[in-house]
Amino acid sequence: MASKNSAQREIRKIAYALWMEQGQPDGRDREHWEAAKVIWAFRNHEAGGTQVGDTALEIRSHAARPLPDRR
Repeated sequence: MASKNSAQREIRKIAYALWMEQGQPDGRDREHWEAAKVIWAFRNHEAGGTQVGDTALEIRSHAARPLPDRR
């Protein structure tokens, strides 16, 4: 199982990739962070706790679904 700091770093990398993939939009950091957490959890579950490589398709599929506005 990944440590909390390791998990946070990986989630941050995924969120950054989502932000880049979507053209660096302003004000969507929470959306990217939440999507990145889902991707990270999926990767860790599927890989039995180990990280698997990034794929553009996986990032695009999660980035295309906006999260509901929780304001």
